[in-house]
Order: sequence, then structure tokens, then C-alpha cells
Amino acid sequence: MVSEVARLCFTLQHIPEKTNTKADILSRKDQVNTKEDNKDIQLLKEELWSRRMSVNITIIGRKTIMNECDIIKEIKKNNTREKEVIQALNKGDELTWEEDRVVYMEGRIYVPNNKKIREEILEENHNLVDVRHPRQQRMLELIKRNYWWLGIKEDVRKYVQGCFKCQ
Repeated sequence: MVSEVARLCFTLQHIPEKTNTKADILSRKDQVNTKEDNKDIQLLKEELWSRRMSVNITIIGRKTIMNECDIIKEIKKNNTREKEVIQALNKGDELTWEEDRVVYMEGRIYVPNNKKIREEILEENHNLVDVRHPRQQRMLELIKRNYWWLGIKEDVRKYVQGCFKCQ
């Protein structure tokens, strides 16, 4: 490395700050005192950061669609967990934790291997009023906002392929 630099023909020359007119403005020290700036000012309320569950119940014909609170109750009743989830919990990293009998993986609610619960989540996210029958990618995006389970992508793919209206 030194021999390569020695072959180059250049000189290093110091330019004092006052004469260096092209100095980057970000390289200069900021003289503003920001210690007291925005002290005790909260722009976003704490409620916006807390996890909220909806309590909406939709009745279609004689069938009551399970709402998110019901889904959480079903998840709490179901204690089965896949091997990967147990390993992640035992690892004790910040991405996986258990709170009130609900496991959170990567900040999302872990859905155990229960066909009824998973199908209810898939159905709710496929038949939303504002995004009726989203395609596979959009539906996956919607579900992944709140839920996590092994094979979620495959379950969404199968569900969308089985939807008569989406074909």
C-alpha cells in the first residue's frame, strides 16, 4: 500500500478554515444550543403507539364473523407452539416475547397451528369492506401487519387460489 502511494505524484497542503471557501456546511460546528430545544413537548400522543384491537362484530346471514378480540381469545386458549417458536422464546431476544399468554414474533401476534383460527384470519383479511378480495401480495401484506405464523405465504396463496371471485 505504501509503495503504491509513493509512486503517485501529489502534495498534501493544509488550507485554513477562513480561506477554504468550499468547505462543506455540515462539517462546521453548529453553534446552536439544542439542550433545551423541544423540552417537554410531545407531538404524538401515547395512545397512537399502543397496540389496539378492534371490537367490531359483523353478522352475515346467520354467521357471526370472529372479530380480532375473539381471535386473541382463541389464540390464548390454544397452547400449541411450533418448535421454531419455542426456540425463539427460549433464545430470549427482543424480537420474540410472550405477554398475557399471547406470543409475539417480530412484533406481530403468533398464530398457532390451528386451522380454524388461521382460516378466520384469512377470511377476515380477504373480505374487508375497503379492499374486497385483495390479490395474494396485498392480502399477505395486510395479514403480516398484525399476525405471524410459519407458512403464512403458502396459506395466503392457497386461500386466494381457492376464491371463486378472484379467479
